[in-house]
Amino acid sequence: MAQEIELKLAVPDAALVPLAAWLDANGEAKGEVTLLNVYLDTPERDLARARAALRLRRKGAQWLQTLKTAGQSQAGLASRHEWETEVAGEAIELQRLPDEARTLLAPLADRLAPVFRTDFTRRIWILEHDGARVEAALDNGAITAPATHAQERIQELELEWLSGDESRAAETLRTLGARLQAVAPLTPSDLSKAARGYRLAGVAKA
Repeated sequence: MAQEIELKLAVPDAALVPLAAWLDANGEAKGEVTLLNVYLDTPERDLARARAALRLRRKGAQWLQTLKTAGQSQAGLASRHEWETEVAGEAIELQRLPDEARTLLAPLADRLAPVFRTDFTRRIWILEHDGARVEAALDNGAITAPATHAQERIQELELEWLSGDESRAAETLRTLGARLQAVAPLTPSDLSKAARGYRLAGVAKA
């Protein structure tokens, strides 16, 4: 199980050019990738009520399944548990997940179905700050909820702590976030893509 620690910042149109220029100048560009994602839950929304999110992601020819459990988010800084494994195609494979994740999903497996999608392009940079490595991911795309015919734009920057002194991860991300907010008009966001997707689908996560 991994501990995901990230800072999410909403990016208005006016911030795109100065933000990308700063990241190009101060980070190591890692290119762009298209990510196609479908989130699944039961008709009763058991995962939403448990404050968990289950995702299947297509990244090029690769498929990944990801389960994220309840975390904390304040001023855009989030910390949560995450399990991610490769799968053969667009289907959940419980046997590839660790015991803790299987325990949560096994009783629900035969009732899981798509609820909403998040499809976007991601530009990635690696930043070095005070001995830590941070991934900066600039996402542009849309969230769609077929059942309600609703759609919402994605335009955000995620700063994810990768390595270094974990006890200082939150401080590192906040410092980098403050530097970027001095460059462009970014605002912290506490809503994950999953939370926004559930909202579009007419489901309020607990």
